[in-house]
Amino acid sequence: MFTSLTPGGLTGEFVASIWLHEGDSPAHRAELRLPTGAVELLINLREDRFSLSDGGVRHAYSGALVAGPYRRAYMLDTAQQSHVLGVVFRSGGARPLVNAPLHELRDRHVALEDLWGSSADRVRERALAAPDALTRLRTVESALRDRLAHSAEAAHPLAAAATAWLSGAPGRHGVAELAERVGLTQRRVEQVFRTDVGLSPKAYQRLRRFRSALASIDDAARLGWPAFAMRHGYYDQAHFIRDFRAHCGLSPTTYLQRRGQQLNHVPLPA
Repeated sequence: MFTSLTPGGLTGEFVASIWLHEGDSPAHRAELRLPTGAVELLINLREDRFSLSDGGVRHAYSGALVAGPYRRAYMLDTAQQSHVLGVVFRSGGARPLVNAPLHELRDRHVALEDLWGSSADRVRERALAAPDALTRLRTVESALRDRLAHSAEAAHPLAAAATAWLSGAPGRHGVAELAERVGLTQRRVEQVFRTDVGLSPKAYQRLRRFRSALASIDDAARLGWPAFAMRHGYYDQAHFIRDFRAHCGLSPTTYLQRRGQQLNHVPLPA
């Protein structure tokens, strides 16, 4: 069962969604989690731990963690995904709620207690004590609202606008054009992205281009790979394949062969 809500009010300006997945673990034991560039908060409600593999190295965490903005896929143990609550932050909106410059979280998972201290355990305990799925989501929404009200960090006002503009035409806007549009120097734009997005403008734009291609990859059968690559802002098919593999860890054809029901999760063979 999957339940989600979109927060309202001030919290909704920083948080895109809060979701809860409850159900049996998939038949496959591991899967690739593809990068979105978003910062996410994850709470394991089944057991107080997470185990993740990145670059062939397995890492153990407590049952609440923050996933920074990833540029590449990492491996999930699906046995730990049966009862998970998640928060997806808006682009440029996570810093006031995680209380850390986002470049420090890039391509990393960090235990929530390292960012929130003892309040990380309290949030998980309150979510576990809630009587039903919607109340669990509202409990976490309330915790985020309270944390936002007392946060010493502030999101840069141009971060959300800049990421939205780059996302509107991934691969077709340059950093100089972005800087002129928002009225900042290129150096200052780089600083804002580093702190409030966690990625450089070019890395963010490259990832959005990959995400755009991924979302419409079924069109490749009709268009052919060369035309599909050009449509999504790549120089040619080879450029598209290199970029896709860098983000996904698989070639486009292998992704199509292995993909599951969820866009961002690719089952791995035993």
